[in-house]
Amino acid sequence: MKTSLALALSHDAEFIMMDEPTAGLDPVFRRELLDILKDLMTDGTRTLFFSTHITSDLERIADNIVFIQQGKILFSDSIEDVQKHYALVKGNTNLLNQELESSFINMERSSTEFQALTNESEEVRKSLGDQVVIEEVTLEDIMFYAKGASKQYV
Repeated sequence: MKTSLALALSHDAEFIMMDEPTAGLDPVFRRELLDILKDLMTDGTRTLFFSTHITSDLERIADNIVFIQQGKILFSDSIEDVQKHYALVKGNTNLLNQELESSFINMERSSTEFQALTNESEEVRKSLGDQVVIEEVTLEDIMFYAKGASKQYV
């Protein structure tokens, strides 16, 4: 694996496409590889495109995220916009109503509490204030809540 990566990176390509480049790597080499890839892109002359299910790798290195599910693009944003526009909302189920639920992309609930992904965090914050907890979302959260989502992302 290391030899294949060294060969792929050795000829100063302007566009590098990789599928799951860190899968199967130990944590130390995975981080080293991500640092190498990030350094390659710093001069702005190269583009790195890779697909992965390891969302922490994307959060560490990506400038832009394209989220594809079942062949459809759910969103394509900069990592900053993803962190700005999406949030995880947590609260008591007695707060739920049709209007609030319409602002969620998808939701999990127990008998007393709910957690939901939203791309309308400011509206939720304005209507509920400190009755709910609004947390920064991770790409893993988005991936989890995208499963079976009834609402469009964009």
